[in-house]
Amino acid sequence: MTALYITLIAVCGVIILVCALLFAAAYMVNKKTFGSRHDKNPLLKYYTAEDFGLNAVQVDISCVKNKRIRGVIYKKEGVPSQKDLLIFCHGMGPGHIAYTTEIEYFCNLGYTVLAPDYYGCNLSDGKNIKDIDNGKKAVIAAIYYAELNLKFDKIVLVGHSWGGHSALCAANAVGAPVSAVVSISAPDRSEKVMHATLKKHMPKFLADLLYPFLCVVCGGESSARAAENCSAKVLLIHGECDPLVSVANSAYGAAQGENIEKYLAKGKRHNPYNTVNAENKLAELASNLSAYKRGAVPKSFFADFDFAAATEEDAGVMGEIARFLARNGTKID
Repeated sequence: MTALYITLIAVCGVIILVCALLFAAAYMVNKKTFGSRHDKNPLLKYYTAEDFGLNAVQVDISCVKNKRIRGVIYKKEGVPSQKDLLIFCHGMGPGHIAYTTEIEYFCNLGYTVLAPDYYGCNLSDGKNIKDIDNGKKAVIAAIYYAELNLKFDKIVLVGHSWGGHSALCAANAVGAPVSAVVSISAPDRSEKVMHATLKKHMPKFLADLLYPFLCVVCGGESSARAAENCSAKVLLIHGECDPLVSVANSAYGAAQGENIEKYLAKGKRHNPYNTVNAENKLAELASNLSAYKRGAVPKSFFADFDFAAATEEDAGVMGEIARFLARNGTKID
């Protein structure tokens, strides 16, 4: 009997040890994803308001425990003004500055654009971005800031990737102030995307063992459920060949509802609002950034790189967004 007890204790000890190791591994994966600041890469060109002739005013959106969420309000002089405010929700990277081309597009339609930077990104405070829900919190703060200070008839949200997830979850949280949401390439849950990525770099069985621990550590909201429960009209856009967020792991793939429209961009990857050529240029850029870190690419590559080609917009996809917003927002008088 004593031997049996010893065996049971030993087995329980091994199980506890394995669970502790898996939990620690999941924590490290989450920390690697969200545990650093995201600022501008000095090797890359980021277009500014001046490049497009936009008026830009930096604002403090919120301050909690001396940590500020900041953003920029953009307008285009000489363009008939909409009665809608468009809040642009950025994806993973150096904040909204990576989307100035898209912001200019919406300003040209007559929108005033408020572009917040989440904690740990670009203009905002924070030593890291912490977790996926910090995007939602920043977008909610931007909505409340707009209601108090900007006084527009309607608010619409447009977001890409992490920003698409954040836009859906924020709109569901605040309800009536948001009339329409365009979510592009949004993951449904962050742990699903992490799991899919891990399967590319380790044995599948080990990634599967880690998955429930990722669910506990990440604890993110489902953007698909948020879209279904949202009172706003929703347009979900996804690239057919997205290598970062597969259709199966996306809000596009998981959400169903009468308030939801979908647009699958054929042959596109993670930036379906760009042309195929632009997406190819972005893939080239990403590959060479990795090679540069290994010392395999000279710094001159980035000085000579055609950033205009890498940000070329797909008129068809952007047109779909514009038409959706026009149907569900305030038309220009």
